[in-house]
Amino acid sequence: MRYRFQSNHTIYDISIERQGDVYQATVDGQTFDLEILDAQPGQLDLMFGGRSLTLYWANDGDRKWVSMDGCAHLLEKPDTQRATRPGDQPNSNEVRSPMPAQVQEIRVSNGEIVKKGQIILLLEAMKMEIRVQAPYSGRIKQLLVGMGETVNRDQPLVEMDEPAKEHDAGQIL
Repeated sequence: MRYRFQSNHTIYDISIERQGDVYQATVDGQTFDLEILDAQPGQLDLMFGGRSLTLYWANDGDRKWVSMDGCAHLLEKPDTQRATRPGDQPNSNEVRSPMPAQVQEIRVSNGEIVKKGQIILLLEAMKMEIRVQAPYSGRIKQLLVGMGETVNRDQPLVEMDEPAKEHDAGQIL
């Protein structure tokens, strides 16, 4: 089985192959052992690369939503026309919603300086908390949503200034 996994603006290729009683998952060329410890409707307990994980999942046609460690991710069949590789720059300075959801908490304000990976918004969908993180260090130019607002997949949530350059990091942060 082949899927794409999107995290912020980066899309990763995932391949899962059965090897006897276990599976091997290859994520962007790196292979991990994957063992299903317990399977319940909407929940999988796994051993992945030596780490025990609980995943919550839901089907949406050919797409699969997976929640792990409080973050929801969309798995889709590969579409090479849309895919970007890790390290590619995003096409815009907008942070977009990974799925249809409701805005539960806004942790930043216009003009605020944020670090890469900082949680800027919390969304809720299918009783899962989705942590929306800053894709790079920079300044919040404009919040595009409000508390309690329902958002669509790929809807812009926040507009940020250009990514901070390495030599500018000390000035911005």
